[in-house]
Formats: sequence, structure tokens, C-alpha cells
Amino acid sequence: MDDARDLVGQTILVKLTSNEGLAFAGVPADGPFFCRVTAVDEVGIWVENRNFVTMEIRNAAGRYIPKRKQKAERHSVNLLIPWRIIHSVVKFEKANELEAAAQVLGDKPPGCGRIGFVKEGSQDS
Repeated sequence: MDDARDLVGQTILVKLTSNEGLAFAGVPADGPFFCRVTAVDEVGIWVENRNFVTMEIRNAAGRYIPKRKQKAERHSVNLLIPWRIIHSVVKFEKANELEAAAQVLGDKPPGCGRIGFVKEGSQDS
């Protein structure tokens, strides 16, 4: 790897100094997490979050929707993690990438494991 741009398309393990401003997106406050890099620029690393959740609280007419009728919607989004809060980045060799993710995410077939914002040791599905 010669440049941080070589991380694009790779699954990496990231440790942050804090999750300042990223808690709303589900970034854990402690512990490293795996994520897939979609872009790198001078501001930071753009990562994929396949489980970003939003909820409609008002209807088209602007009226409040009661909590029991609100429905969570999952979206796949890209999120910028600024360089200033990145403590360390671990890149695995391609052969070890899936094995390392499987150890943290549990044994699941390719494409079924969650990538991004899963704390080390988490058994969440």
C-alpha cells in the first residue's frame, strides 16, 4: 500500500479517538469497528453504512405521526470519518480480510455479515 487511496474498496478495522458528531449514524463510542471504504480525500475516509436508520415523524401534510405508526427505514449511505478523529486503521491482506471479519461478525455466508459499525466481540445479527 503506497497511499491511503489504496484503501478504497477494502474492508478495514478502524479505531477512533472519539465518535464526535458520528453517534447519530451508529458509530460506536468505544472499541474498533470494521467498515468498507468507499472513498478517501483530504478531509477523511468515506465508509459505507448499510444500516442507517431513519424514521418519518410527520406525514406529507406535516402532521405528527403517532409513535405506534412510525416505521423505521434502513438505508445504505456513505459516511465521512474525519482524519482528526481517526486513531488507527488496520488493513488486512485480501486473503485474511474475510477471515478477520468472520471472527468478529460470526460465521455467516458471504454477503450476509454486517460490515460497518459493529463493535468487536458483538454478536448482533
